[in-house]
Amino acid sequence: MKKKDNLTISLRAKSASALEEFAQKVADSAARLPQIEEGTPEQIRAWRKERGNPFAPLPKVMRKTEDLFFPLSRGRVKVRHYIPENAKHDRAACCIYFHGGGFVLGDVDEYDTLTQHLAANSGCHVMSVDYELAPASKIKQIHQDGLEVYQWVREHGTELGIDPHRVALAGDSAGGNLTVAVTLACKKANIPQPRFQVLIYPSVNPAVEFQSVKEFAEGYFLTKAGMDWFRSHYLESPDQALEYELSFLRQDLAGLAPALVITAGFDPLRDEGQAYADKLKESGVRVEHVCYTDQIHAFLSFAGGIKAGDDALRRIGAALQQELA
Repeated sequence: MKKKDNLTISLRAKSASALEEFAQKVADSAARLPQIEEGTPEQIRAWRKERGNPFAPLPKVMRKTEDLFFPLSRGRVKVRHYIPENAKHDRAACCIYFHGGGFVLGDVDEYDTLTQHLAANSGCHVMSVDYELAPASKIKQIHQDGLEVYQWVREHGTELGIDPHRVALAGDSAGGNLTVAVTLACKKANIPQPRFQVLIYPSVNPAVEFQSVKEFAEGYFLTKAGMDWFRSHYLESPDQALEYELSFLRQDLAGLAPALVITAGFDPLRDEGQAYADKLKESGVRVEHVCYTDQIHAFLSFAGGIKAGDDALRRIGAALQQELA
């Protein structure tokens, strides 16, 4: 474990002796608010939109931001396209971003400033995907939609000034799950892998079997009850959590894109993030894993107040810049 500018980080998933002060305030505040399992998806989305996020990353100036609509086999999906001021004017690198929210919550508006930071820090175009949420779409359909967005960017990216051979995938929490699903689908269908993947406190194990889920079941922003609520909406049935196709740790990961995995020390998803990083390494995939040991789940979304969130956004930007050079 090492400290960098008062940030406690580790190359293994572990908890610090205590939460960082601002992360503790966020966790305490979340515990006092109505819990997501107490409402319907529609109610919780409306409440979150009304309340907003006062600790979101501060805005960054973009050269251009526009909402596009990509065709899907079942319709279309909105994608917010960010072009930072430091991006190349042609054949630029691109990062496709899948937001978190348990496949039930979140949208491109909620993640607007976070994705601005990824664009500005990396010099890449960023495509933030506003995929259709559960329960209207279940997990496998969301996975398919994510794959089709990636294929569209590879096939048509040049129309937007993007180099289709320099495309990365990134996502947090459920978006990390979606990122993994797309890389595995590419392998299965012999579609070229992205150049790089960024997995931010990813959910890779719907069966919820790891010790960190029990250890941080409540009081640390993401709760076990909240995770159960998410699964009740994005799975077709409880038994689907055990399906091989959704159990990423049971699959052959050889040949997947190099990865950066970021975890948080007080996160129910901490241990599965470590397990996935280990499985990638065992499979011969080049992977870097960094655990912010004194942080909670979703700390990047609070980078306007949590210094570690800003550090992680800069770390991701530097990795994208290097890997997509």
